[in-house]
Amino acid sequence: MTDRVEILTRRRRVMLAIYGIMFLAFQSIVFTSLDAPVSDWRPVDWAKAAGFVGWSLTLIWVLASGGLVFRGWSPDVRAALNDELTQANRAFAYRVGYWTVLAVLMALFVLSQFFALERSEVLRLTFAIAVAMPACAFAGRERKQSGD
Repeated sequence: MTDRVEILTRRRRVMLAIYGIMFLAFQSIVFTSLDAPVSDWRPVDWAKAAGFVGWSLTLIWVLASGGLVFRGWSPDVRAALNDELTQANRAFAYRVGYWTVLAVLMALFVLSQFFALERSEVLRLTFAIAVAMPACAFAGRERKQSGD
């Protein structure tokens, strides 16, 4: 069972790191493309918005639950994947996300004094950081503790 838990923990860690980084990279592609009024959106804009929402929900869900909904896993494996250390790492990741969002908001406030920032850009950027940073922080913390 220990080998199975180690493999699943590594997969979760790698997936969260990659998903978080790719999610932020994806924002650079679609950052300004969704600024048009919703009435002017093309089908591709709706697909981008749906991808943003779906990807966000997936990252939030995996971080919050650890991906522990697969019924094929025994209760022992589920308990091992959500032990006290994992819960502490998750709390750490939430704290990192909170402080990162505050720092981003402060930076955006300062920038707004010199540049005109669109409300939708600020909200989308802040939300993307709030979703991606905890996932990356969780993955980094678990990697550091595993010694990989």
